[in-house]
Amino acid sequence: MMSLILFLVVCSVICVTLLNLNLYMTKTSLGKRMPEVWYILFLAVLCGFIISIIPYITLLDMKLLKLSDASIILTIENSLYIVVFSFISFWLLSVIGKVAIKPSKAEINKKKGILPYLISSGIVAYFILMYIVYLLESVYFISIDLTPQNFTYTVVLLTSTTYNLARIFEHLHIDRFLMNQRNTYAKSSLFFTVYSIAYSSTLYVFIEGLVDDLNFPMTIVSLTSLLVLFMITINYIEHQLMYQHGLVEKQNMKLKIKEQQYRSLFQYNPDAIFIVDLEGKFKDVNPSVLLLTGYTLEEILQLRAEDILYRDELKMLKGFVRETLNGSSVCFETFILTKNNEVVNLRVTATHIKVNDSITGFYAIAQDVTEQNKVQKQINDMAYHDELTGLPNRRAISNEVKEQMEKSSFFATILIDVDMFKDINDHLGHSAGDTLLKLITLRLKKTVKKKGLIGRLGGDEFLVCLTDVNTNEEVKKIAEEIQLVMQIPFEIEGQFKDITLSMGITYYPKDGQDYDTLIKHADMAMYAAKRTGRNHYSEYKESLETDMISKITMTEELKIAIEEEQFELYYQPKHSAKDAKIVGAEALIRWQHPTKGFVSPGEFIPLAEETNLIIQLGNWIIRQALRQYSEWATTAPIDFQLAINISPKQFIDPNFIPFLLSSIKEFDVPAEKIDIEITESLAIENTELTKMKISILKELGFEISMDDFGTGYTSLTFLSKFPLNRIKIDQSFIRDLPGNKSHSAIVQSLVSVAKNLGIKATAEGVETAEQLQCLRKWDCDEIQGYHYSKPLPAKAFLEYWVGF
Repeated sequence: MMSLILFLVVCSVICVTLLNLNLYMTKTSLGKRMPEVWYILFLAVLCGFIISIIPYITLLDMKLLKLSDASIILTIENSLYIVVFSFISFWLLSVIGKVAIKPSKAEINKKKGILPYLISSGIVAYFILMYIVYLLESVYFISIDLTPQNFTYTVVLLTSTTYNLARIFEHLHIDRFLMNQRNTYAKSSLFFTVYSIAYSSTLYVFIEGLVDDLNFPMTIVSLTSLLVLFMITINYIEHQLMYQHGLVEKQNMKLKIKEQQYRSLFQYNPDAIFIVDLEGKFKDVNPSVLLLTGYTLEEILQLRAEDILYRDELKMLKGFVRETLNGSSVCFETFILTKNNEVVNLRVTATHIKVNDSITGFYAIAQDVTEQNKVQKQINDMAYHDELTGLPNRRAISNEVKEQMEKSSFFATILIDVDMFKDINDHLGHSAGDTLLKLITLRLKKTVKKKGLIGRLGGDEFLVCLTDVNTNEEVKKIAEEIQLVMQIPFEIEGQFKDITLSMGITYYPKDGQDYDTLIKHADMAMYAAKRTGRNHYSEYKESLETDMISKITMTEELKIAIEEEQFELYYQPKHSAKDAKIVGAEALIRWQHPTKGFVSPGEFIPLAEETNLIIQLGNWIIRQALRQYSEWATTAPIDFQLAINISPKQFIDPNFIPFLLSSIKEFDVPAEKIDIEITESLAIENTELTKMKISILKELGFEISMDDFGTGYTSLTFLSKFPLNRIKIDQSFIRDLPGNKSHSAIVQSLVSVAKNLGIKATAEGVETAEQLQCLRKWDCDEIQGYHYSKPLPAKAFLEYWVGF
């Protein structure tokens, strides 16, 4: 009995190991990449070994063979025959029979019946038994007695065993390929162990029946193991069926949920959804369609798509439908008529409906964009038209001029600037200025008529593009007509106002072959007209380029002036509004040119900014101001802050703060005595960097002021963003006090807001006692302007300080 158990254990270990090895080869990446022919060879070797080794072990256990080199060599030799036979058989199944021996998802998913498995299993069983008979008689020369009963009985058992093994392998692959379930070797080993017992015990009973009587215990083992194998296989298949049923239930639930989601999306979608068949009939619509068209559901289902289209939309729609039915999703806009004959603009997305790989119609999802398109048209008009005058704006007129260049060989542009328009705004107010611009527009249209295009570039600048002209004389005549018609006084708010225009004329292509050049030269000509006394037009000449040369010349002179320190600082006092005490001074640069005399800061400071000389100039100002403050401190008990204007380029320069610190250390000036004045444009363009540098300077003890406050577009936002010490209200607001109510309200509001935020307010350009009185009334902190003093040289300022 122990011998039989040991036999079954040895056979099980061999079979389970080899069968698991086969399973492993189909699961690993190496096995997946292995060509099918190599897998067939591997499978043939495995089968050859199992078919040969089990009978050999059986004969050893029955003492019919002795373990010797000769018997092992004979067994190995016959194993090779089995390997070759198995390889040929598997290869024929794969190539001739078009059956994939190597398992894959595609093959596993194919429907198979029981009969092919039974026939294949029967053939395998017959082959194995015939091989054993041949082995005993012709190889090992053992006398046998082959009876029909023994052979038939064994064929049935072995067929059943092989069939079960095939089904086990199939369902293990189903787990892996179709259900994504993980195959554990413990589970497969259980299946293979039962199979091994059934297989080896069946062969044992068969061989013993050939040479002796049937072994009853082994027969019981064979039948029992086969029964267990059947039960395990059936149970495993039932488990898979239950699992698959669960998956089907889950899929059905998902489909049900998706159907409900689709129905909700369809029913409650704010967009109109049409379902249209191949004949153009409406098969279904959602409630939004009924609201959109005014039809009832019964009415619209009697209609075709063409019945609600507006006029000539049918031809275009047919083209889009063809694209949709060819498999494309199409977006387009169209118009329909409602039941009440109202025209509705729709933006439609159409996509085909496919059922069982056949296109049966299409969905059309439509949005009502009637109002949206109206608004978009208004926005486009605003984007390309000046809001005040209705003329094409800078963008639009530039596009039109560029189009004209492509289709015309000659035309002219006239750049028009209203002389002294700023004074009109300052004296009569911006409302009067806007009225004037509208009236100028009307006269321009009346004069130019159909001779060309008119656009407003911005502010008080207009551009006329004369397209219907052939000669320079025609252009100049129209320019003279414009001047003549503008000489008639304009009536604005009950007052009559005379204006003049300065105009610059350029001709295409002589004066410029692209838009930018043409307008740049027109601008030069216009400024030339201004320099000749305004109220004049000037044609572009190449000699105007000399202005550019003079600019270059001044740049070189500015470089020399910085090197030779031709500059001087003047100082304008700042007074307390309450008691007139001097609380500070602002350092202002002056340039005394060796030959040209005094050069206005408004002329060379912008040039320094443009040519990047401003940092050198700014560093000179810082050192000179600190040196002067240090000298004053040694001769008088000064107690005020010195304000230094810092340009945007200098402020954002990485070396600005280190240079400032080294300078105050060199001249021994406390940081608390220095007020750094920055501009609002700096804050607009470099918000985060400016905020960071202000914080650093504040921590070091410097005070920070924002100069010309109120002239930008977002002034008030900076009061909360930046830790300022003071704001300097621009003199353009102070100049018209107290008569200008708008400016009075602005200044009063700025002072109030600054007070509430703990920021000092300084009024610039205070020139009269009335202005001072208003500012004191509104609780302004500091005053700066000619009412007290103009900017003074260093010596005069010290005398002013001592005398005051």
